[in-house]
Amino acid sequence: MPFEVRPLPEISAIELRLWGKLNIEDLRTLSAEVMTLAKTTGYRRALADCRDYLGGSGLGEVYFLAEEVTRRPGSERGVEALIALADALAAADVQFYATAARNRGTVVRVFAERQAATEWLLQLGQAYGRPVRPEKA
Repeated sequence: MPFEVRPLPEISAIELRLWGKLNIEDLRTLSAEVMTLAKTTGYRRALADCRDYLGGSGLGEVYFLAEEVTRRPGSERGVEALIALADALAAADVQFYATAARNRGTVVRVFAERQAATEWLLQLGQAYGRPVRPEKA
């Protein structure tokens, strides 16, 4: 799979890294892995590194994915920091996802660099994204 999902306990977040082209099934699988990790860790913050993401899905598929993701219980009170290169063609997908998720109540912002994204997540730690009690497996 052209992605990686792992916990970042130092900031109580889930880190995602995407690379290459991802079709809608790849994105759904990625989303499911994030939700599973959110349930087991209690983390409600995500740091998604999309700098090596090359797109692959159409905007319609991205729209419906955002709708699907924001309806899942694991995304409740979620905060997402997305890292994308401003000049990359795939950044349009990332911006579109952010807008669609934001319109559905998710606190989300796109950054050009990891440091700024991480600092933003930490600043929001007082109000959003604090770990909740993990669900038992």
